[in-house]
Amino acid sequence: LSFTPYGYIYKTTNLVNKKIYIGVHKTENPEIFDGYLGDGVLVNKPSSYKIRLTPFQCAIDKYGVKKFIRKTIKVFNTL
Repeated sequence: LSFTPYGYIYKTTNLVNKKIYIGVHKTENPEIFDGYLGDGVLVNKPSSYKIRLTPFQCAIDKYGVKKFIRKTIKVFNTL
Protein backbone atom coordinates (compact mmCIF):
# COMPACT_ATOMS: atom_id res chain seq x y z
CA LEU A 1 0.00 0.00 0.00
CA SER A 2 1.09 3.51 -0.63
CA PHE A 3 -0.06 6.57 1.18
CA THR A 4 -0.05 10.25 0.47
CA PRO A 5 2.18 11.95 2.99
CA TYR A 6 0.89 15.21 4.36
CA GLY A 7 2.96 17.99 5.80
CA TYR A 8 1.73 20.52 8.28
CA ILE A 9 2.89 23.57 10.14
CA TYR A 10 2.13 23.45 13.85
CA LYS A 11 2.39 25.60 16.94
CA THR A 12 3.12 23.96 20.30
CA THR A 13 2.44 26.11 23.35
CA ASN A 14 3.81 25.70 26.86
CA LEU A 15 0.77 26.28 29.07
CA VAL A 16 2.94 27.27 32.05
CA ASN A 17 5.08 30.05 30.59
CA LYS A 18 3.21 30.62 27.30
CA LYS A 19 6.32 30.07 25.15
CA ILE A 20 5.51 28.83 21.67
CA TYR A 21 7.36 26.57 19.28
CA ILE A 22 6.66 26.56 15.54
CA GLY A 23 7.63 23.67 13.31
CA VAL A 24 6.74 21.35 10.45
CA HIS A 25 5.95 17.64 10.52
CA LYS A 26 4.82 14.99 8.08
CA THR A 27 2.16 12.40 8.76
CA GLU A 28 -0.14 9.95 7.02
CA ASN A 29 -3.33 11.51 8.36
CA PRO A 30 -3.30 15.11 9.62
CA GLU A 31 -6.78 14.65 11.12
CA ILE A 32 -5.47 12.18 13.73
CA PHE A 33 -3.05 13.33 16.43
CA ASP A 34 0.00 11.11 16.10
CA GLY A 35 1.53 12.18 19.41
CA TYR A 36 4.11 14.51 17.88
CA LEU A 37 4.66 17.72 19.86
CA GLY A 38 7.72 18.98 18.01
CA ASP A 39 11.50 18.65 17.85
CA GLY A 40 11.30 14.85 17.76
CA VAL A 41 9.17 14.65 20.94
CA LEU A 42 6.40 12.05 21.03
CA VAL A 43 3.99 12.21 23.98
CA ASN A 44 3.97 8.44 24.51
CA LYS A 45 7.73 8.00 24.15
CA PRO A 46 9.61 9.53 27.13
CA SER A 47 12.95 8.55 25.60
CA SER A 48 12.26 11.20 22.94
CA TYR A 49 12.66 13.98 25.52
CA LYS A 50 14.45 12.51 28.55
CA ILE A 51 17.86 12.84 26.86
CA ARG A 52 17.34 16.64 26.68
CA LEU A 53 19.36 17.61 23.61
CA THR A 54 17.42 20.76 22.77
CA PRO A 55 15.74 23.57 24.73
CA PHE A 56 12.33 22.21 23.69
CA GLN A 57 13.15 18.73 24.98
CA CYS A 58 14.39 20.28 28.24
CA ALA A 59 11.09 22.16 28.60
CA ILE A 60 9.05 19.01 27.95
CA ASP A 61 11.10 17.11 30.53
CA LYS A 62 10.82 19.96 33.06
CA TYR A 63 7.08 20.69 32.75
CA GLY A 64 5.73 17.38 31.42
CA VAL A 65 3.93 16.63 28.17
CA LYS A 66 0.52 17.52 29.65
CA LYS A 67 1.60 21.14 29.98
CA PHE A 68 1.92 21.51 26.19
CA ILE A 69 -0.68 21.71 23.46
CA ARG A 70 -0.12 21.46 19.73
CA LYS A 71 -2.29 23.24 17.20
CA THR A 72 -2.12 22.61 13.48
CA ILE A 73 -1.77 25.88 11.58
CA LYS A 74 -1.76 24.68 7.97
CA VAL A 75 -1.90 21.29 6.22
CA PHE A 76 -0.24 20.60 2.87
CA ASN A 77 -0.83 17.56 0.68
CA THR A 78 2.73 17.67 -0.60
CA LEU A 79 6.04 17.62 1.22
